[in-house]
Amino acid sequence: MSRREALAGPNFSGRSAALLAMLRERAAPAFFVGPYAEAALSGLTSSVADELALYHGEPPQPRPPLAALDLAGLARRKPQSLSGGEQVLLALHCFAQSAYGAIAVDTALEQLDPANRVAALAFLDSGAFDVALIDNRIVPDAWERRDFAAGDGYRIDWPRLAQTVTAQDGKAITVTELDFAYAGGRQIFSKASVTLAPGTAHRLSGANGAGKTTFLKLLVGALAPDAGEVRLGGEPYRPWRDGNGAFALATQNPDQQWCGATLREDLARRRQALGTRARTLEDARMSKLANALSIESLDAHLYELPLAARKRVSWLWPLAGAHPWIMLDEPTLGQDRATREQFARLIEIVCARGYGVIFVTHDDEFAAMLPHRRLLIENRAISSPAQTAE
Repeated sequence: MSRREALAGPNFSGRSAALLAMLRERAAPAFFVGPYAEAALSGLTSSVADELALYHGEPPQPRPPLAALDLAGLARRKPQSLSGGEQVLLALHCFAQSAYGAIAVDTALEQLDPANRVAALAFLDSGAFDVALIDNRIVPDAWERRDFAAGDGYRIDWPRLAQTVTAQDGKAITVTELDFAYAGGRQIFSKASVTLAPGTAHRLSGANGAGKTTFLKLLVGALAPDAGEVRLGGEPYRPWRDGNGAFALATQNPDQQWCGATLREDLARRRQALGTRARTLEDARMSKLANALSIESLDAHLYELPLAARKRVSWLWPLAGAHPWIMLDEPTLGQDRATREQFARLIEIVCARGYGVIFVTHDDEFAAMLPHRRLLIENRAISSPAQTAE
């Protein structure tokens, strides 16, 4: 019978180090899927079909099917163009047909929508191979469990963090008749319309690959719509042409948002880009924000921090106050329950101070911790179901 082991505990308790030690101690190599699944993919292929072919084991492994991801529909897509959740599923599919006899998963399943999460857990629970799992939201029943005690590092000073957030005067965003499709890919939005009010947290929900992150990229101007209009405070807003002046985005993978190796370098480049709008980014205030996030100095090297700490530091830019709208793409990935509870309270405070917040999450437990308006992206449209967290 294969071994299935879950490593449980809070952030900075040593779970990830123990997981990597287990991999080093194995006689045979294991497949590893970390918090951001692009690192589990080869980076050598230009299509999903080629990525799958690269990992095809000989002879094929007698493993249960993984009923997730439209492999035929995505066959021509570049693996790097998939959403974070789709990349996790692709990595699991690659393992499923590989010659590896074991897999280790470090919080990657937290990026999956409920249906795909159930499918992935059922696959890992099949007993057909060895599994080691870290997940902040579930410890599967009947698995071996190793518990890790809380560490002392990187404690957030939540009251100080809240006190440092300045007031804002956000304006409403209106999106009308939005169309967008990736080149050579399927239509993501077709005549989608929505109005977003400041002082409110808006949760984007939907299946993996539905277009949640794409919508954020359209609003910050990283992508241009094929048709439609965006208005900010009633005035035309075209960030893809004129530049982003309203949104501070914390990306799903924090390593993709830095503008420098240290916070000081990052902030200097942001000040240069913002010009007169950089008045809230003075070093003294940003140092207070960083210290509250348990970063002792603006000269701290970002890539030397543990990944869970880097994820938290990615919140600094939205909290800096340079923009009236805050975007958070899967902000609680890799974060333990205590951190998620405190962060939910912080978002409430931020909204009360006039910011608008748009967040993407598959963490239903986290979303239920704060009042928000739910926006569902489905069938190329954006709708607002009646249920809203109280």
